[in-house]
Amino acid sequence: MKVNYKQMVTLACVVCLSTAVAACSSDKGSTTTASTAPAASASTTASTKPAAPEKITMFVSNNAQQIPSGKSMDLATVKYLAQKTNTDLDITFLPHENYADQLKLKFASGDIPNVHMVWGIETSDIVTNNLALDLKPLIDKYGPNLKKNIPQSAWDAVTINGKILAIPQPAAGNAPSERVIYVRKDWMDKLGIAAPKTSAEFLDMLRAFRDKDPNGNGKKDEIPFSSREKFEWADNVFGMYGVNLDSNSLYNGEVMPGYVNPNMKKALGMLNTMYKEKLIDTEFLTNTRAIWDQKIKSDLVGSWDHVVLGIWDSWQKDLTKLLPDKKPNVIGIATPRGEGYTGQLGRVEKPVLKTFIVHKDTKNPEAVVKMFDWLVSDEGQLFSELGIEGQSYTKEGGTIKYLADKDTDLKWRSAVFQMHGFNEQAQKLLINNDEAYNKLLQTIDTSRKEGIANPTAGMPPIDTLTKNADLQYRGSFQEAAAKIILGEKPVDYFDEYVANWKKQGGDKAIKELTDWYNANRKK
Repeated sequence: MKVNYKQMVTLACVVCLSTAVAACSSDKGSTTTASTAPAASASTTASTKPAAPEKITMFVSNNAQQIPSGKSMDLATVKYLAQKTNTDLDITFLPHENYADQLKLKFASGDIPNVHMVWGIETSDIVTNNLALDLKPLIDKYGPNLKKNIPQSAWDAVTINGKILAIPQPAAGNAPSERVIYVRKDWMDKLGIAAPKTSAEFLDMLRAFRDKDPNGNGKKDEIPFSSREKFEWADNVFGMYGVNLDSNSLYNGEVMPGYVNPNMKKALGMLNTMYKEKLIDTEFLTNTRAIWDQKIKSDLVGSWDHVVLGIWDSWQKDLTKLLPDKKPNVIGIATPRGEGYTGQLGRVEKPVLKTFIVHKDTKNPEAVVKMFDWLVSDEGQLFSELGIEGQSYTKEGGTIKYLADKDTDLKWRSAVFQMHGFNEQAQKLLINNDEAYNKLLQTIDTSRKEGIANPTAGMPPIDTLTKNADLQYRGSFQEAAAKIILGEKPVDYFDEYVANWKKQGGDKAIKELTDWYNANRKK
């Protein structure tokens, strides 16, 4: 008999849960059983005997971190969290590099936890097979800190038809746009240039970088703007016209991939101008990460695109060390407005990082919600970023002292358990450098002031694009865009490309995207 995946997962879950109920000592499946203890005497009250810890099973990625082996409750960090939330945590750390594949294998074998972590609900088979618990009633009852400290945009990304299907971590820095254009302000200051507000002013800045020797070596070797192969890290140039390559956009009532949005034509025209005038790295189609990074850190590049949280550790710190005599000063600038465009600017918003999904047959889901509610409380935020109070940080009155040498679990603890976007107090202690901290705050503030709405956040992959790789942005678009930017085809060639794309299945893709949006997101 042929059994489809949904039937298999459901059957496996029933078997798994039934086994756990039958054998209370099992480490997996359901976490509560009927008590066989004798009834308490009349003099005994619930207030004199703490409730037994609630057992919760979890699958999470190890985020490519070295996590000590053994039972999770033997780890001091996990034990501390369990004590604070009255839980007994059985956490399985799966390898980051093949996490999704490992989840599928475990689910197919019937090994299904109460909670599992993914990056967006669209990647979870539990969600797509209608096995995720609607958490809204429980969050309303047990999640005051969750409601207070997680922004609505993050909840929207995990809500379908009014059901909250996961607990989300907001975007890093609470900055859903996540990326900015970085510029060497020391170059700008040397040439007397103000931060550009329009695409025309941006081009003028790049022309000055090209012509006026801002690195001062007497050579015309400056690269005004650099990006990487496959059109990576040019997000905010496309974003001058309200489009990104890897996200969908809303245009005249239809939802479509950003790379076929009519505004993409203007963005490609901008890049064509940059290429013709030698304002963009001539190797932008082939630059690897290492080569791109080397060019920037060799005092050759005036501007580039990257993540908000990279301002110090990825750029300013290394440039200062490598170019001490130049006194480099990296800043993030607001995305200039494209000529003739009046809509939203920047990066399409990615409102969540990781998400935690609860299986609908979990017997103690309120305990799960309470645990995550503690993680986003003031105390829980300090735990996820600074560790165990009394061990890696101390409080004296209103002053917190962070003991970095005692915090051996920092990287994996934060990667797994941090459920807030940004805690200024903790970050200031972790960074421990006022210049770096202030630069980070300024960059985050710049990013937070812009962003392009994401109409399909949380949407599972649609059939038409999944089954035809050539219709995706790394398919035929790459070739068409390269021809336009390099001048091998006129900018109007974009219209021909889109017409062909639609004939080959793109029209169906737009309909699928729009239908999902109308059913799940349209207000």
